[in-house]
Amino acid sequence: MRILFIVAPLTYKSDKLNMHNVVIFPIIFFFLNTTPAPEVHFKYSDGDGIEIYFIKQRWHTAIVFNTSDIDTNIFPVIKNFREYKLVDIGWGDEEFYQYPDFDWELAFKALFYPTPSTLRVEGISISRELYFDLSEIVVKMNVTNEQFKDILKFIDDTFFRDESGEKILSSKAGGQIIFYAAKGKYHLFNTCNTWLARCLNKAGLKIKTDIILTEQLFNELAKIGEVIKVKE
Repeated sequence: MRILFIVAPLTYKSDKLNMHNVVIFPIIFFFLNTTPAPEVHFKYSDGDGIEIYFIKQRWHTAIVFNTSDIDTNIFPVIKNFREYKLVDIGWGDEEFYQYPDFDWELAFKALFYPTPSTLRVEGISISRELYFDLSEIVVKMNVTNEQFKDILKFIDDTFFRDESGEKILSSKAGGQIIFYAAKGKYHLFNTCNTWLARCLNKAGLKIKTDIILTEQLFNELAKIGEVIKVKE
């Protein structure tokens, strides 16, 4: 997909976007709403190993686990989500991710300024089938026990900790979503898609790490996993 945008001069003062001096919204929409290109070639997994999933829901991209697969010794935060069947984990801009709706100014700031990040952990109480039905894209992947441990370790290492080594809770939403302070700055070239690609790469899976778009991520995931849903 090739899209040309003409961007007018802009100003950004006191965290407020001057809407009269910028034509930037199409770029933000493009970065947050890309979908896999139709020419991807699906490679289906053989069914062995531990199942993990990747989903896209509007601008939210995440990795999803069956909570029963997770060892609390490797990933202690799962203790807060044992009552749920699935856990959905994503990394993103601290302000934008915790805002209850979509905000153009926060989206602009998140993309074009290095900003603090957060880990969003959500317990999913509905069935896997119903949850995937809410998603525009779903990819299933089978990984080995060692790869699974490495993925969990990468995520656990992303949590920002205080001097005593404790994770820092940022906020809660809806009773089943917890936001934690995270390591790393979020910006245009270090997005949630980049974070997920690096996570898999650290676990030894063959995936490019110079990924910033959802389209790029899911095209790569389609090469090593099974695409089980793409919303037309």
